Amino acid sequence: MKKQKKIIIGIAFNSKKLKYNRKKRFSARWIQKRMSIFMRYTRRSLQKQSNQDFEALVEYEDRSRKTIKKELAKYRKFPKNIKFIPKSMYQTCIRKRLNGYRYLYLVRLDSDDLYRKSYIQQLKNHHAGKGISAIINQYGYMYDTKKKWIAPMYAKSPAFYTLIYKVKDYLKGKRYRLPGGHPAVIRLRHDKLRLRNYVHIIHTGNTTSKFRSKRNKTIDTTRIVKHPRQVNRILSSFM
Repeated sequence: MKKQKKIIIGIAFNSKKLKYNRKKRFSARWIQKRMSIFMRYTRRSLQKQSNQDFEALVEYEDRSRKTIKKELAKYRKFPKNIKFIPKSMYQTCIRKRLNGYRYLYLVRLDSDDLYRKSYIQQLKNHHAGKGISAIINQYGYMYDTKKKWIAPMYAKSPAFYTLIYKVKDYLKGKRYRLPGGHPAVIRLRHDKLRLRNYVHIIHTGNTTSKFRSKRNKTIDTTRIVKHPRQVNRILSSFM
C-alpha cells in the first residue's frame, strides 16, 4: 500500500547563478561564510521542526565539492534527513526517495532562511483539493541580523512555497514552468497558509534583500520589533 506524501525540502546552496554571487559562490571565503549562516539559522530551523518526517537535500555545485566537504567537517554531523548533494545527483536523489509514495511535496527554502517549527506538520495535515499544484506562504517576517530587528512582511508570490506533484507524473518528467521564478507560483492553482510561516533573513551576503518594501513584498515598518527579548521570542517559533 502506497504512503500518501513524501516531503522533500530542496535547498540551493551555491548551485544557482545569481547576479550577486555569479563568481563568488565558488570561492572558499564565500562558501565558508554561507555555511556559517546556514548552520546558524537554516539548519536549526530544520532540526527544530516538530515533525521530522521529511528530507532536506542541500544542492551544491559539483566543482566545489572539496571546499564543501572541508567546511562540513568543521561542524557536528547532520541527522539522517539532512544531506548535502552535488548538483549532478540532485534529481537522482529525489527520485530514489519517491518509491512507495503517491504525492511529492517539494518545499522550497533558501540556505539562509527559516520555516516555522510546525511547517512540516502543517504540510502533513494539508489536504490538497483536486488540481492544487502549490501551497503558498504569503505571510512571514523579515529579520535584519545586523540591527537585530524583525518586522512582519507580506509577499503576494514569495520564495516560500511548496509544489505538489503526483509521484507518477514527477517520475515521468513533469515540472511546473515558473518563468521569472517564484513570482510565477501564484499563477498555479494553489492553497494559501495563513500563519506567518517564514523568516526571511537579511545579512551582508544577500545584497538583493533590503529591510524595505519593493515590488513583490511589503514590510510593515510600523511594526518593527527592536527589543531583544521580543525578537528572540518571535525567532523561537522558527529555530
